[in-house]
Order: sequence, then C-alpha cells, then structure tokens
Amino acid sequence: MKDFFIIGGCWAISFLFNGIEAGLTSIDPVRLRHHVKLNRPAAVRLDRLLKTPERLLVTVLLITNLADILALFVMTRFLVSRFAATGFFLAVLVALPVYLFVLSVLPKSLFRRFPFRALSLLARLLEIVMTALWPIVATGKLIGRLFLPAQKKRARLFAAREELKQITTQSEREGSLTATERAMIHNVVDFQNVTARDVMKPLSRVASLKPDSPIEDVFRVSRSTGFDRLPVIGANGDAVGLVNVVDILLDRDHPQSISRYIRRMVTVQESEPAARAVQRLRAARLGLAAVVDQKRNLIGVVTSEDLIARLVRA
Repeated sequence: MKDFFIIGGCWAISFLFNGIEAGLTSIDPVRLRHHVKLNRPAAVRLDRLLKTPERLLVTVLLITNLADILALFVMTRFLVSRFAATGFFLAVLVALPVYLFVLSVLPKSLFRRFPFRALSLLARLLEIVMTALWPIVATGKLIGRLFLPAQKKRARLFAAREELKQITTQSEREGSLTATERAMIHNVVDFQNVTARDVMKPLSRVASLKPDSPIEDVFRVSRSTGFDRLPVIGANGDAVGLVNVVDILLDRDHPQSISRYIRRMVTVQESEPAARAVQRLRAARLGLAAVVDQKRNLIGVVTSEDLIARLVRA
C-alpha cells in the first residue's frame, strides 16, 4: 500500500509540474502586466518569479524528472517483487501510456488553455519550491559556468515588437483600437523587416529614358505611365539620374536633349531596410531611388509612394 501512495503522489506531482512547464511557455505577458498593474497578489508573485525564467524552468524540470524517476523506480521494484523478471515487461507496459499521455499530453493541453489562471493559483507553490531547491539550482549553475562559456545577452528588440503587436490586438478586443488602427500599427512594426527589394519595381517593368533622349520622349513616357519623375539609364545599364517633368515645363528655353534636366539619383542596396530608404529619400528631397545588387548592378527602382503604401497598407 505504501508503494501505491508513493507512485500516486509522484504521478500527481509530475502531472502538475508538466502542466506548469507548458503554462510558462504559453502565458500572455500583456495580460500578466495588466493584472500586475491592478496589484493582484497572485499576478505580482507570478511576475516576480518570471523575472528569473531560467531558474524557474530548471526548478520545474528538476521536480518533474525526480518525480517521474522515483515513481518508475518504485513501480518497477514492486512489480519485479511480485512477478519476477516479467515485472520489467509489465512496468514498461504500464508506464508507457501513463507517461506519454496521462502525464504529458493531458496536463500540457489543460494548462495551455488556461495558463494565467492555472499559474496564478500555483504561484505560491512555485515560490516555495524555488526557495527550497535554490541551493541545488545555484550549484548546478555554478558548475555550468565553469565548463560552458558565458554567452552575450541579445537585445530584446524583436520580442518587444511582438509584445507591442499583442498589446494592440488586446486593445482591439477591448474596444480601445479599431481594426484599421490595429492593422496600421502592425504594419509599422513589420515594416522594420521589409527591404528595398521587397518594394522595388524590377528593371524590366520600369519605363526609363536615355541620357540623349529628346524632350518629346519625356512627355510621351510620362503620359503613358502617369509618372512625373522618370529614371535615366545609360547604355551600360547604370542609373545616370532622374528627370522631373515639372522642371521641363517650368523652363522656357526647351532644349532638344534632356541632359540639362538630369538630377542626381539616390542609390540603395537591395538588402537595405525600406525604412532607411524612406529616410534617405526624405533627406535628399527626392521621390525615386535606384536599387542595386551586391555587384552594384541596377536591378530596379523604388519610389517614396511605393514605400509609404507598403508602410500603411491594411
């Protein structure tokens, strides 16, 4: 009877801490911070524990593994004492479904559905267990530092962006933001990962001029494309500059060639962030930039209108 109590107790502990492990990876940080601001004791305690996530996770895994090993050892010893060598086979037959489904899949599924509620109820227990096992965890951490080199901490910029998106999604659910406002904020956040290549028009789709093109070609191409700024591309395929139709209209002399109206053109790398391309165009007060590859070959053009449209599209 004693063995049954030990096995049942270990399985209950394993069930609980397997669920806690899943809950720690599923908890919504936005919701947690909201409850912390409301000064709810369980949320404050849980937030304090999550300040050291490595220590918390190691403690949970340590308890889970110890409970699993002890239960398996006691069950195997009991079955072997009753059925001799056959007891080993029976132990595997019983342990396999219990450990795979009852103690793994079931608790993790339950805690992933209600992570905040479950962890709030168990925050006090976690605090006690972490305090009790602190010497063991600290010793293991010290040994790990002796054999493993320390890694530099990475910036949490990406995590901060994802948290901002979660905050706006939660605000939309609560009615503080409209769907359009939420989508625009998400687009601004995601715009940091957009490159010039993602927004540019390929060179094959670009209506361009040659350095010696006549003035009539400028008006013809402008009427057919609807653009008032046109790139000028040389015979070798390099971007010479751009021509603004407005400059020609304001000039009373009207020379035969466009060479007089060619302005300098901003050049951006294809891998350059689109946000930086916007800044460079604004600084140069130009609306068109040439996009080049790593070998400085012209592969397309990007306009400020295309960049802004990509930024604010919903």
